[in-house]
Amino acid sequence: MNRRIRSRPPSRRRLHWGVGLVVGVCLTGALAGSAAFARARYLPDSVVLPGLTVDGQGVAASATVEDVHAAAERRVKARGARTVRFTMADGKEPVLVTTLDALGFKADVDGAVETALRIGKSGDLLGRATVARDARQGRIDVPIAFAIDRDVALSVFGALKETVDTQPVSARLDLDKHETIAERDGRYVDADAAIAQVEAAMLDPNAKEIAIELPVQTFAPRISSAFLKNLEIGTVLAEYETYFGRAGDQQKRGKNIDNAAQKLDGLVISPGELVSFNQVIGERSEANGFQKSWEIFKGEMVEGVGGGTCQVASTFHAATFFGGFDVLERLPHSRPSAYIPMGLDSTVVYPGVDLKVRNPHPFPVVVHAKTEGNKLRVELLGKMRPVDVSFGRELVATISYKRKIVEEPSLAGKKVLVKQHGIKGYRIKRSRILKYPDGTSKKEEATDFYPPTTEIYHVPVGFDVALLPALPAGEGEDESLGGNPSPAPAEAKTPSQDPSPKSATACADCNNESGVEFVNGPGAHAPTAAQKEPPKTMWLRH
Repeated sequence: MNRRIRSRPPSRRRLHWGVGLVVGVCLTGALAGSAAFARARYLPDSVVLPGLTVDGQGVAASATVEDVHAAAERRVKARGARTVRFTMADGKEPVLVTTLDALGFKADVDGAVETALRIGKSGDLLGRATVARDARQGRIDVPIAFAIDRDVALSVFGALKETVDTQPVSARLDLDKHETIAERDGRYVDADAAIAQVEAAMLDPNAKEIAIELPVQTFAPRISSAFLKNLEIGTVLAEYETYFGRAGDQQKRGKNIDNAAQKLDGLVISPGELVSFNQVIGERSEANGFQKSWEIFKGEMVEGVGGGTCQVASTFHAATFFGGFDVLERLPHSRPSAYIPMGLDSTVVYPGVDLKVRNPHPFPVVVHAKTEGNKLRVELLGKMRPVDVSFGRELVATISYKRKIVEEPSLAGKKVLVKQHGIKGYRIKRSRILKYPDGTSKKEEATDFYPPTTEIYHVPVGFDVALLPALPAGEGEDESLGGNPSPAPAEAKTPSQDPSPKSATACADCNNESGVEFVNGPGAHAPTAAQKEPPKTMWLRH
């Protein structure tokens, strides 16, 4: 007989045991797989997950805040020491080699450490287990935020711009050869773009050195060759001439006048444009074509580079004065000039003391500056002559000069070295009257002051000063005998103004009845009649 065997259903107790076994196995596997999390869950807040890296820098298995901070600092130090080379577009020798640190490299180390401490200590159970596992396997890196301090970087690029940046050069006319000198574009370092390139390149963790092509922008000059082709310059608006010497110690001064005149010649001044004499002529240096010559510094004649440039500035000022230009910045010399009347001169010292004029006319004006022998001539050429100009001068005050005596051991007997001739000081009132074609006129007035020039004698030790000629009546008193006196008050540094060379001969103004031998020292020249006794009034029209 067949038996049907019926299976007995499992008891409730056996079912509970089976489910518990499965759940237990699953939990055991999960916990075993997240052992790192189980440990990290109970790590102090000051300890990071094992295996975590900071900017690629590994830390110890139980790293503390101090450990992480030290690791981050090592990475920052290594990055900041990277060399940065800037080259021009031609790829030749770098124009600047520096480091990220020198460019203002900075990093948020504290922020990176704080982030590292928070990782794996929040979220659900399985999420934290996964983070702990990834950290242990080296798959979690905490980045450090890097940046460049713009103020520091801009100071570095500012120094670089001094050598790389160039001003554009406008096209000019060679009026003697009837040719056009082509223009040249200017260029400048784009500091903002350079900083952006550095910030992008420094993020590469593997780069040991950063090479950047310096971003340079170009810009066109104000006047092009095409513009000059249509200029109308058939009329002389105004001109002025001065004279100078070339013999003896005036030879180099004459060369400087030639050089400055050549730089001024052909300059085109657009309507409303302001022109800086110093900017046109440039630095008074040997590299810029200037030579050492005699000039005035702190009230005395000294040898310096660029002596004679003031004569070009003064002649240019006189031409623009009579051409009706606006004179925006101008200073007189520290003594009357021998080559130009008081009130028309202009002293210049690069870069601080300048002559600035502006073209007020509705058409461009071209400057023609030229030297011929001992003559300097400056002309203003344009479409028409828009104004008639007159210059008036009135002498309103005369100031006496003093004498300074210095004992010089190298001198003997009755030989006296005239280091500097005395010249009176003057205060003048100058005026300019401008008459226009429509019948209107305008009068401008100003005051110039020329301080007195101290007479300086170098005498033998123990010399009897009574043998010296008396000072002109009311011209001041002798200073006490002694060694080298204290320097005179600082004055503008200007070139010698005497146009005629003098050899070291006896002083023409001195009385030799006492047997004293007066010899002019280097750069010392007797004042001209116009310097000693200028006319009370003067009126010029050009």
